[in-house]
Amino acid sequence: MKKRNHSSCYILFVSIPLVGHINPLLRQAEELDRRGYRVGIASTREIRTYIKANLAVSQPVDFLDLGTIESLLETWYEVEKEACKEKFFWQSSRKILNCLYLLYPWFFDRLLDRVKCDRPDLMVVDFSTRAGIDVAEAEGIPAIVNNPCLLTTISVEYLPLVTKVPLPFSGHSVHQIPWHTPYSYPLLRWLSGRIIDFTLGRQLNRLRASRGLGSIDVHRAWGDHTVLVNSAFGLEYPRPLPTNIQMIGPAIASSVEPLDAETNEWLDRGLPVVYVNLGTVARATANQLQRMYRALAGSSFRVWWILRTDLQKYLPDAIAPNIRLDNWGPPLLSILQHPNVKVFVSHCGINSVQESLFAGTPIVGIPMFADQFDMAMRVKDAGVGLFVDKLAFTVSELRGAIEQVLSNSSFLKPIPALQASFRQAGGVSRAADIIELELSKLNPCNK
Repeated sequence: MKKRNHSSCYILFVSIPLVGHINPLLRQAEELDRRGYRVGIASTREIRTYIKANLAVSQPVDFLDLGTIESLLETWYEVEKEACKEKFFWQSSRKILNCLYLLYPWFFDRLLDRVKCDRPDLMVVDFSTRAGIDVAEAEGIPAIVNNPCLLTTISVEYLPLVTKVPLPFSGHSVHQIPWHTPYSYPLLRWLSGRIIDFTLGRQLNRLRASRGLGSIDVHRAWGDHTVLVNSAFGLEYPRPLPTNIQMIGPAIASSVEPLDAETNEWLDRGLPVVYVNLGTVARATANQLQRMYRALAGSSFRVWWILRTDLQKYLPDAIAPNIRLDNWGPPLLSILQHPNVKVFVSHCGINSVQESLFAGTPIVGIPMFADQFDMAMRVKDAGVGLFVDKLAFTVSELRGAIEQVLSNSSFLKPIPALQASFRQAGGVSRAADIIELELSKLNPCNK
């Protein structure tokens, strides 16, 4: 595609400093850079190095350094640990949102200062970065919202009522919805809405008031914006949506960093490989990690386990010979596309699951918090994997799930249809098309 000259048109991407939230924005920024736009990325200093290493653009990208959140990191680490121990996934979501709200005043003030100095024509803001949306509102800057999660994160009061889809965090499969759901769903939907009103809703409106903004209905907080959802029907349960919500599919990188010779050689030789990575946020407990280790050690497969250094102390000093243990690894997609990587043991974050299916690798889930349990249930319902309960799983249960997915080719058969649904949703290219369309309505720089 011939590159057009839109360099006078400035698009600013805004996100909290979490890899799963920043990654889709990086892919969209790359595509819009290819189309000739000036793009910038605003976040905190903690994510700057990651962005520099993972952003492939032809021209310099403005990084709006909003400073460091060092004073909040200890609180965040405690929330990560507590969320991994929490039995109820809706409770872990509430704890995480409460922590993110601690960031709101600081993030709002610094971002506001930056956009006043260099005003973007359009902002594309991560769904969980509410301060970014509110800065756009305060300054009258058009904004699009990017949701890197399932539809689970959008209020059920905003979505049309559908009783054939499980309530978020209910733990129900789409194939086993209780008989009473047509009668109980409306009541539970209303009740969950009131709980959100009196907790997160009140908290958000207090924060908005502190910055001179009026109260909003938390369930319809995104109603004035186009919302790009990085998911696709197929893995996501089909349902009608409001017109402003667009399912664009996963934001998969257009090119993948090749593995080095040593890594390729290790993956090639010997038994099939099970890749284990619980993501960049989850801080599993010592007990969870020790059970995982016993399930993985000495088995009929090799293991490549990515585990942050501060958690490796919970494992034995002498690691079993079939386990390769590292604190960081190559890009996920480059590993999962290797033909000898047969199973991915994952926390079931949406990015991880989608990249695994894009690569053709089935999944064993250990969902840890937030919407990861809902994603794990979708993986099972789609027939592309299994999952275990993070608190209750036994060594034999986890090992059995891995061996079942490893040996049973039926888990591979539904993957091509899901890959087709990803392509049909449009991905990064469609996201860029929608952003361009929004710009054409608002600003002559795109005409």
